[in-house]
Amino acid sequence: MRSLLFLIPHEVYGIPIFGAGIALACLAIGFIAWWLVSRKLPFSEIVAALPVWGIAAAIIVFVLPAVEQVDYDGNPIGLPIRGYGVMVLLGLVCGIGLSAHRGNQLGIVTDLVIGLGFWMMLGGVLGARTFYVVQKWDEFQGDLISIVKLTEGGLVIYGGVLGGLLAGAAYCLKHRLPVLATADLIAPGFLIGLALGRIGCLLHGCCFGGICDANLPTIRFPVDSVPFHAQLETGRLLGIRIAGASLPAPIQSVEPGSAAEKLLIQPGEVLRFIRPRWSFPADASSPDSQETNQRPPDPERKQTELMCDIVLADRTVTVSANLTPQSSLPVHPTQIYAAINALLLCILIWFLQPLTKRDGTVFLVAILLYAVSRFVLEGIRSDEIGQLGTSLTIAQLVAIGSALTAVIGIAALRALPARRAWSWQ
Repeated sequence: MRSLLFLIPHEVYGIPIFGAGIALACLAIGFIAWWLVSRKLPFSEIVAALPVWGIAAAIIVFVLPAVEQVDYDGNPIGLPIRGYGVMVLLGLVCGIGLSAHRGNQLGIVTDLVIGLGFWMMLGGVLGARTFYVVQKWDEFQGDLISIVKLTEGGLVIYGGVLGGLLAGAAYCLKHRLPVLATADLIAPGFLIGLALGRIGCLLHGCCFGGICDANLPTIRFPVDSVPFHAQLETGRLLGIRIAGASLPAPIQSVEPGSAAEKLLIQPGEVLRFIRPRWSFPADASSPDSQETNQRPPDPERKQTELMCDIVLADRTVTVSANLTPQSSLPVHPTQIYAAINALLLCILIWFLQPLTKRDGTVFLVAILLYAVSRFVLEGIRSDEIGQLGTSLTIAQLVAIGSALTAVIGIAALRALPARRAWSWQ
């Protein structure tokens, strides 16, 4: 896991980089250079490109300052470049590149495919983030600005597919591209982008698997990761098993040799919550002086140790730093499984593209296969709970709906005469 790759500083020689600063000045220079070069182009093409420049300027002025990382006192220190965001961007580039390569083989103008990819990217990110925010609304309603912090993870693939498809369909209608044939064209690119995006999930620590006690491949996450804190909050990391899916709940059992057993936590007691506490040097000139805080560690101050309080119904037990584990329990490497799954599907769909007789079939097969594999993978994930009174997660319910829609769509296409808009031979 490597969530943070590096940090772009907030300012250089006292001049801010984001907002009305260096980045905006560089964009303005680039726009002037583009304008001078593009004056000979048709007026319609120039006008079509202006929204892209406008969106870029809006991102620099409004979005990037809002997602800068802050220090302990709330002062911005820079823009974090995270592994998740880098891999998602790499996935978008590779997906568009793969689709453009296939389009070139079919005689489709490359600029059309790149334009399609750009607008599908915007629609996909908007849809994926919207789906995630709706799914996790309790975490966002008190901090609305975090909705735009895409660099910290939080995109749901099904929302991305829906948003991307709507944007792609609108683009196809505007440029008179056959919608079903274009869907077939972009299917492998979508899957390769998904594969790289799942590597981003691994770097960030999201979309993690459940605890694995079997003799199977596993992975452990560090103390500042989402899986670590998910296991800590339920007590599982400390050896506590609760009777139920959420707190407060009675303690069902305590694992032998665990921190909970050493602290004489007993089955039958009611666990209200577990409160982590970070310890920092209080004074750089006094290494022995320390302070504790319940907030996560300051990005600019070195974390020294983690301890926690087990808050029971009638007492509170403090777990010292030497009893608090420094990594998560072993979990299924679901992000790696999902990346391999998407890569294999990409290869399969790539070779299937020339073989079908009806436009749209390849895309629907990709949706069907992904829905089935996603349903299975959700069975070993533990970052979501059941919905609608069932043990099925939102992703599994959407997978069922997607699979049924794909099957119905394939059956409907088979009833139509064989026809393809482009020659795939």
